[in-house]
Amino acid sequence: MKKTLSNLQEVLGPDGLIAKQLTDYEFRPQQLEMAESVANALSDNEHLIVEAGTGVGKTFAYLLPAIDLALDTHEPVVISTNTINLQEQLIYKDIPFLQQVLPQPFTAALAKGRGNYLSRRRLESLMTYERGLFDTKAEVEDLARVVEWVDVTEDGSKADLEPQPMFEIWNKVASDTDNCLRQRCPTYDTCFYFKARAQVDEADLIIVNHHLLFADWALRKANPYAAILPEYRYLILDEAHHLEATATEHTSVEFSNTRVKRFLDSLCNPQGKAGLFIRFQSTGSVRLVEDAREEANQQFGLFMSWLERQGVRDRGHGVTHTVDQADFVHNVLEDPLRELQSRLKSMKDAATTEDDQQEIDAHLRRCRELRNDLDVMVSHTLPDYVYWINTSTRGRFDRVVLHATPINVSEELNAHLFDKLDSIVMTSATLATNQNFDYFRNRVGLSHSRELLVGSPFNYQEQVEIHIPSRMPDPRDRTFTQAATAQILNYLKLTHGKAFVLFTSYRMMDEVYENILPDLEQLGIEVLKQGEGLSRSAMLAAFREDIDSVLFGTSSFWEGVDVRGESLSSVIITKLPFEVPTHPVIEARVKQIEERGGNPFMEFSLPEAIIRFKQGFGRLIRTKTDTGIFVALDSRIRTKFYGKQFLNSLPPSKIIKS
Repeated sequence: MKKTLSNLQEVLGPDGLIAKQLTDYEFRPQQLEMAESVANALSDNEHLIVEAGTGVGKTFAYLLPAIDLALDTHEPVVISTNTINLQEQLIYKDIPFLQQVLPQPFTAALAKGRGNYLSRRRLESLMTYERGLFDTKAEVEDLARVVEWVDVTEDGSKADLEPQPMFEIWNKVASDTDNCLRQRCPTYDTCFYFKARAQVDEADLIIVNHHLLFADWALRKANPYAAILPEYRYLILDEAHHLEATATEHTSVEFSNTRVKRFLDSLCNPQGKAGLFIRFQSTGSVRLVEDAREEANQQFGLFMSWLERQGVRDRGHGVTHTVDQADFVHNVLEDPLRELQSRLKSMKDAATTEDDQQEIDAHLRRCRELRNDLDVMVSHTLPDYVYWINTSTRGRFDRVVLHATPINVSEELNAHLFDKLDSIVMTSATLATNQNFDYFRNRVGLSHSRELLVGSPFNYQEQVEIHIPSRMPDPRDRTFTQAATAQILNYLKLTHGKAFVLFTSYRMMDEVYENILPDLEQLGIEVLKQGEGLSRSAMLAAFREDIDSVLFGTSSFWEGVDVRGESLSSVIITKLPFEVPTHPVIEARVKQIEERGGNPFMEFSLPEAIIRFKQGFGRLIRTKTDTGIFVALDSRIRTKFYGKQFLNSLPPSKIIKS
């Protein structure tokens, strides 16, 4: 292949290579248009934003130019997705198909974080020195299962072990940078991680997820030599609407009581039977660990007391609260951690083997990081960050997490991503708001790029009816939930279930569920409600199996859910998905826009809601034969000046105002 439209036509066209392999192949001009734009952007070293509607076939539209470029330049192209489902589609379906169809051979590899791979040396060390860390029957049995598995697994990755091992077990045997001896390791020749890394280093296409990509990005900012991925100049970001959120996560700092506990347990477990200090017979250090446990309990007690003084109380559901002052509590854990750090430094200096030094140094780094992160949380040392606490209850255990989150990552992304790489292609079905990319570009700091809006090949005018009930009260009116319940019941009767009902809050979902359940039971319609014990995947499986069921869901069901055919004949949006500005990060971003004289609603709240609205709409039509009803119960879509922007962001469809 060459970078010309004619050769892309030879692959994607109605008589192309793919058409000859697939009997039901349908030529899509939108796919060819996108492929040409991607090819030109990559070859011209330009960034490109592409919104590709459902059914365009965007994966082939970027895979073909990426393969072409990799073979032409002998350089890898990194392709990053947000979800495992899309990643698996690429590596197990789309890429193998193209390897059969295309005349030129090419290679692809799935890159995983090294923590996904078992370290033979760490497993051997655990079995020799630290088996006493695990004393429950479940832990002992899980460890035995790992020991058996390591002799039969081919790739040594956690995904190859079903069911997945307990975190406490895997954390002790996973490959880890701080514990790695590289070529000096006695198990280097059979190392699962370095075998996988060698395949990635040689691949034309490197498939990653956003979290690994940005873990690599964060490392490169601090130390280019500590990178996870090979050097690359070309990047394709699928599901790119997650770009800002993922970058934010990887520039944030977290400090939690579980993190402190795991570190102290790794030095000496509560029973005093195992841990680094026990292994190296540093019994005099055990008391330091016990002192640190007491101070840690006091430290997190101070955090909770501070919350109570702010009038915030955890009533069993967890709380989230901004910390708007530095030195809001005394740092009582600083001295115990400093003493532990000093003791670990002395142990490292006294160690007689490189293996022992490496093991001790890993703990030393973790201790140093804990001290630094705690200082960040208490002293607020990072400018332009928002500091906040959230608590949650998991079984009998209360978790307390302190966060430091950047208010805006646009400058970081511009300086350390867009300015560093030759070409980045960003694509998704939901990037534009009101038919432009201004909002996305501003949030991610992209000053210049090419742009392309590619509509769906589906006939939405024939496949979809958009219903907007005309007699709904304002969502802020106390009668709204009652009116919404009545409308939802009417539409569920019309389709006899077969619907997603999407909510913006658990409170309204629970209230509607309680009011509507008796009627639906009488109609023989089963209701699956998020939060009732079933996992997201289990809910979807049950929904697909029972064709007359209805699914009540909140945020996680607005995107990334693919139900095809008659099972999903209706999507009902209860309220326009405006983010309530009570979360500390949202509050801080709104405040930042206000401080520079901007309009937070028009610049942030509205475009965010439009993107979410498009994602909800996108659940309905997944194939050219799907048909259905999309219902928007929120009267603001008719009565507010911004309402038309929501409808303008959807594919042209038949609108019915009842």
